Amino acid sequence: MPTPTHPHEEPPMCDQHDVTVPARPRPLGRRALLRGAGGLLVAGGAVAATAEGAFAATSQNGWPAGTSSQVPLTSLAVGAATFPAGVRTGDVYTVLRYVAQQVNSTVEALYSPGCWGHSYREISGSTTLSNHSSGTAIDVNAPDHPLGASGTFSSAQVSAIRTILTRCNGVVRWGGDYSGRKDEMHFEINVPPGDSRLSSLAASLGGGGGTPDPEPISWTTVRSGSSGFRVTTAQYLLRARGQSLSVDGVFGSGTDSAVRSFQSSRGLTADGIVGTNTWTALVVTVQSGSSGDAVRAVQTCLSAKGFAASVDGVFGSGTDSAVRSFQSSRSLVVDGVVGSDTWQALEA
Repeated sequence: MPTPTHPHEEPPMCDQHDVTVPARPRPLGRRALLRGAGGLLVAGGAVAATAEGAFAATSQNGWPAGTSSQVPLTSLAVGAATFPAGVRTGDVYTVLRYVAQQVNSTVEALYSPGCWGHSYREISGSTTLSNHSSGTAIDVNAPDHPLGASGTFSSAQVSAIRTILTRCNGVVRWGGDYSGRKDEMHFEINVPPGDSRLSSLAASLGGGGGTPDPEPISWTTVRSGSSGFRVTTAQYLLRARGQSLSVDGVFGSGTDSAVRSFQSSRGLTADGIVGTNTWTALVVTVQSGSSGDAVRAVQTCLSAKGFAASVDGVFGSGTDSAVRSFQSSRSLVVDGVVGSDTWQALEA
């Protein structure tokens, strides 16, 4: 797991800010904020009694804001990370969960403490409420991507972030794209309430058009001694993640070693058991045009479920058709994209 830049302190949240304001004082650290308790901390740790009344009713992006008792929130946990105190329910949850899952699986492993969700507070240096105040923003691995720093992600990681943003079709903005002070830990909803682009995106991600999914994704566990298509799938995904092992559908000592190595690299408990957290970190979103071992994993699952697909590692028209047929059979959004919800259904 990455080492926080200040190991003896809790890592700060971002200072999500209005980039049209030219200058601001030094941002408050996370310890200077009262998270989800209805006010701001003042000198000595006391709560400003009038803080709530002084705040506007909406955050910067136009969403209703308030304390954790006023904003409808759903807990969010991805990989080894939790996001105190969660994010807004419904379509916002569906989209931000997708962003967090994709960051975890395609950019870098998420960890705690270091990821943040709702926090009722003003943007430092202004009277505008942060988008965290409406539960419509998240911070990822804050110690590694401090406020104001640029280039904290590699070019390959930025490319992966661009893929996530493209999939989100303008609904999500990344703080690394701010025209002023950069905020590379930060992702936020970039459309107002009621915008059809949000509901359409959530539906395409399997969110059910505004229905939150507060339960963690459930996966079938495999471990030493297991065999079958799920083990083959895990082996292909491990290879896609850079592990060296044979794909034979048998969970032996070589697979156990590869699983433990992968878990350790992602800050997960290295127990050799492929359960919910390890599956979530292993899976890779694939679609038409993709190739490699992650596609072979999809094709293996499709074949095991009775949907004809050659295990050739090429996501062509045949695999696309099989994926869409499978999605339709499971009442998933039929888009040919194998994301988290389709993966979970394939592996079940």
